[in-house]
Formats: sequence, C-alpha cells, structure tokens
Amino acid sequence: METLEALRLRRSIRNYMDVPVEFEKVGNILDAARLAPSAGNVQDWKFILVTKEETRKKIAEACLKQYWMQDAPVHIVVVCHPKKVAAFYGEKGEKVYCRHNSAAAVENMLVAAIDQGLGSCWVGAFEEDMLRTALKIPANASPEAVVTVGYAAEKPQMPQKFKIENIAFFESYGNRIKDIAAFMDYYGEHVQSAIKKGKEMFKKVLEKKKQ
Repeated sequence: METLEALRLRRSIRNYMDVPVEFEKVGNILDAARLAPSAGNVQDWKFILVTKEETRKKIAEACLKQYWMQDAPVHIVVVCHPKKVAAFYGEKGEKVYCRHNSAAAVENMLVAAIDQGLGSCWVGAFEEDMLRTALKIPANASPEAVVTVGYAAEKPQMPQKFKIENIAFFESYGNRIKDIAAFMDYYGEHVQSAIKKGKEMFKKVLEKKKQ
C-alpha cells in the first residue's frame, strides 16, 4: 500500500474481530515505531506488548473504562523516559520533546497497521496510576499512549476534515491560500523552473571542468 493511501484509509477502530494477529505483523508495527524520529535521536521510548486477555481487561479499565479495548487482541503501550531527554534538552525536553517523540512513534504504528490490513486506535485517556500498576511501569518512565491493534470488525466513514485552505497559510500566519489548485499549479511551475536552473548550472560546471 502506498503511504498516502494508508494515511487516507486510516481510521480509529473500536470494534475488532476475534482473530489473532500474526506475530510478523506485530513485529512490523513495533519496527515502524522504532524507526520514528526523536529529538536528538535520543529514542527515549519503550513499547510494552500486551496480548493476555486478563491484562487487556486491566488496561481497558485503566483507560477510563473503555471496555471496547479489551476485544482488541493486541495492545501496545508507549512509555517514554522524560529524564533521558531532559539530560540533553532540559525542562523542555522533559515536558515537551519526549511527548513529541512518543507521538511520532504512535503515528508510525497506526500507518504500519493499516498498511498490513489491520485496524488500530490511539488511546490517550487513562488513569496513570492504574496503568502503572497493571504493567509494572517504573517511576522513571511515563506512560504516554495505548495503541489497540487487530482485524477491524467495522468500516467507519471518513470523519469530517478541514480543507487545506482552512488550515494552511502561505509565508506567514493568517495569509490564507484562497485557491489551493491555483497555488499548486504556481508552486509546480516554480519547482520546475528551479530544477531547470539547477540543471543549467550543473551543465556549466561540467563544461568548465572539461576546458
């Protein structure tokens, strides 16, 4: 599946088939998370893979009693180490960058899941102490998200999304792109012109070397 197609097809799945997920696919999802960018390449994350029904029920309970979660055959809990990032970036690393890192890893997992024909959901609402107890998460680690994974038993419609012209500005905040199609045409011509100039410069450099 092409990346852009995967992004368009991704949905938050809350209804799963009672079908186990192949371990190879789970491994690919974890590998996708591992490959996510992180501040300074610190890679402060850890991923707890949960498949036992009893533990999945505890996680669902900790996630504000979202009991639909326990039907997903795979849970992946994303944990970060704020102090590890703080060692390089101080308070902002501890409070902001580590969470950016975890979010990037989660998004990679969601895309990897849909790419393999699986459904997934990013769950960020939970009672931290309950989740810590259920998974024995140490005090120096911070649970950031739970990702449920499995074969979807539903096909949610695309939720309403803002159009590009409602969210994108050009060159400065508030400068809206009124006609996105015209802008893309203009930008495409601009890129082609830049490429042409680059080729001409490269050609001139080669000619000078031959002289």
